[in-house]
Amino acid sequence: MTDGIGVDIVEICRFKKIKYNLKPSFYKKLFKQNEIDYCLKFKNPYEHFAGKFALKESVKKSINEDIPFSPFRGVYDEGKISFLTQLLITAIKLTSPNFVVESEHIAAITKSLKLAFKSAQNQRGLEFLDGELVESSNDENVEISIDGFISELSGLTSLKEFEKLEDKIEEVLNKLKPFYGDGLYSKYFKSCKTSTANKDTRYFVYDLDSLDSDPVLQTLMTMSVMEEIRQTIKLPENKGRGGFVIIEELGMLGRTNSEASKFIIDAAETFRKLGVFLIGLTPRPQNYFEIEAGKAMWQVADNYIFMKMSPDNVEYLKSKSSLLDEANTQIIKSLDTVKDKYAEVFYVNKNKSKQGAFRFWLTPFKKWLAPTNMKDMEKVEDAFVKCGGDKWEVMKFLTKDIPSYFENLLGQEVKA
Repeated sequence: MTDGIGVDIVEICRFKKIKYNLKPSFYKKLFKQNEIDYCLKFKNPYEHFAGKFALKESVKKSINEDIPFSPFRGVYDEGKISFLTQLLITAIKLTSPNFVVESEHIAAITKSLKLAFKSAQNQRGLEFLDGELVESSNDENVEISIDGFISELSGLTSLKEFEKLEDKIEEVLNKLKPFYGDGLYSKYFKSCKTSTANKDTRYFVYDLDSLDSDPVLQTLMTMSVMEEIRQTIKLPENKGRGGFVIIEELGMLGRTNSEASKFIIDAAETFRKLGVFLIGLTPRPQNYFEIEAGKAMWQVADNYIFMKMSPDNVEYLKSKSSLLDEANTQIIKSLDTVKDKYAEVFYVNKNKSKQGAFRFWLTPFKKWLAPTNMKDMEKVEDAFVKCGGDKWEVMKFLTKDIPSYFENLLGQEVKA
């Protein structure tokens, strides 16, 4: 299952025709400097420029299209109400930075959320039990909408405790206008077509990469994804299962995205008890010391893994952290990666009681389970067509050269 923002297909040749070294001004109009630096690190930077451009375009489309993800979905409990209250407060702060959110505003939002949930529950929460129509105790699939919340907020002054807060409630209604009705971000808060994630799904992808150009949507979507992860882990069927939460590119969470930072710190305290590992990845070590999410990840990590990087980056890490001494600095500088063959890895835990290096061999099975470039992705897509969509036949087709792979590998080892 994939939840998130869609990615368009962009012809890489469009970018290949405009070489960066000949026309850098073209790229500077489309990308931020850190994005340009990131793409230029690759042997074929133009497929990465094309991918990032597609993601940026998807943001523009996503605001005007149905987003297949709603922050309102999930099981309602005190944690869910607290999250939605904080989400709406954050939405106000992001679009009205000079507005001061007071306790009366917060109380009105929280009460309206609870009333909206109760109303939604009443509307669908009736069932026949032993021939009698009774209220259902199953809250699992109840989902409120932004319209339902706004309706309850608008009528909140009918309650005695809020009858003198008409001005405060009106302020909240005005500040939330970008998020309901015809507001710019109203689609984000709309109910999604699928109110709950498929329980049989074991693998979820949330694509936030394209949101870098919109800080408001980036922060709100980050908060929603983190809450979705919390809800998924708490499901009874997931108890004791364990798993991995992988943040593929910390830099894409934004330099000042405090919500991502809060999640990482909170997750580090709770995930260990649940047997869930939180993994943060980035090709740019500076992200661990310059952006909020990166700082949080470096702070709470128990184990650190390093792959091939430039000597300058190794020295940078050494200067910023006591984790690396002269000996393991030299080991990291010696690491190598050979495309489609192997990657050398150095690992060390926080107190440096365990450390070492190893060579990770890329077998055909591993390669095709997780393609890492557009060319290989095209081969996978072609294989799916040839094999009629049967995933096991696809894997057999893609890995048919495994015997020769191991023969070559053994030959290399013997020669060595």
